[in-house]
Amino acid sequence: MKILIVSDVYPPEPRGGAKHTRVLAEHLSQRGHRVVVCTTAFPGLSRCTTEDEGVVVYRLQGFFSRIPFLYQDRVGRFPPPLKDWLLTKQLRKIIKEENPDIVHAVGWMFYSLLPALNGLGAPLVMSLLDLRAICPAAGMLPEAASCDMHLSLRCVACGRGLYGSGPLGSAKSLGTYLATRTNKKKLGSVDTFIVLSSYAKQLHMTHLGLEEHRFAVIPNFYDREPDTGIGHSGKLPEDFILFVGALLPAKGVGVLIKAYRRLNTETKLVVIGLKHPRYSYSGGNGVVLIENAPRSLVLQAFDSCRFAVFPSVWPESSSTVMLEAMAGEKAVVGSRIGGLSELIVDGDTGILVPPKDAEALSEAMSYLLQNPQVAEHMGQRGYERWKQLFTTDAVTPEIEKLYESLLGK
Repeated sequence: MKILIVSDVYPPEPRGGAKHTRVLAEHLSQRGHRVVVCTTAFPGLSRCTTEDEGVVVYRLQGFFSRIPFLYQDRVGRFPPPLKDWLLTKQLRKIIKEENPDIVHAVGWMFYSLLPALNGLGAPLVMSLLDLRAICPAAGMLPEAASCDMHLSLRCVACGRGLYGSGPLGSAKSLGTYLATRTNKKKLGSVDTFIVLSSYAKQLHMTHLGLEEHRFAVIPNFYDREPDTGIGHSGKLPEDFILFVGALLPAKGVGVLIKAYRRLNTETKLVVIGLKHPRYSYSGGNGVVLIENAPRSLVLQAFDSCRFAVFPSVWPESSSTVMLEAMAGEKAVVGSRIGGLSELIVDGDTGILVPPKDAEALSEAMSYLLQNPQVAEHMGQRGYERWKQLFTTDAVTPEIEKLYESLLGK
């Protein structure tokens, strides 16, 4: 098959979706398909066509990315949820040259891709890795934790925390909200949506008003990364519980610290995450806070911890860090919410607790601290589950089968 993947981000852009797209593209190429990726240009890299691990990569610069004041992040200039006529023009040319059998969209670049597909006739697949198709802020702010996911002007206030302060931030939040409302009809052009969990499927069916057969539940994937050999032992205590994730209230960081304070233990709590300008947390009293850590330190922390805790208060579709813990043979304590509860088998690979419940979370952590043999057994069971269901070798054939079914093979 000739497969065209159109994605907002691609390495070396550091966001998680970038790595997801690259790994999928490379595995499809290794399975004998011609894979072409179109993505946004990354500052400092040539916008010429490159070939990476057998994958042809086009880096395109759109009209909006040429307006610096639109972006808080100098690097991550991915497109807004609008048609960018300059991206559409470039995509139309590439589609004509490549004539793909399958087109697979990831992210908001879809809205520039759609008008470029006119007359192609190839099936269109779209991966919904997060909730941005129905939530202007993609559910990444604490205001979203109590949201009913129905679009309203409340979304504008919520989005200001993501898109910046002042008049410009308000304008960007309002624009994203309006675009999200009007884009629902355009999403009807997709043949099949890939969602990461049954929770995400039901949520998108409800809010997009689309039939069940338009959605395929194919889980996220993660492959264990090789040991770089770079040590950071001085930054990590000898005995600790681990959290890895964005340092946001939606991830339950505050609930976790409160739950840990209830424990009577010498075991430390290590909190590793990306710092957000609006929120801050402090270490001390057993809490070791490490912001913006290098990847090698994160991998060492997963190898060295007692077990991992992910107490999200927002119902995420899935969780890559949970898969990382499972791949590292660690038991997982997580919230019984959204797609997270589909990753953990309660009592077998980890423990599920109600979201926002510091007491229940503390009790679960205490139980695993007092029963290390149980934590070890859960970690082994989680590893076996990851190996069977969530590696790239397990998931890529499912995506390949979806492509084939759309082509009638």
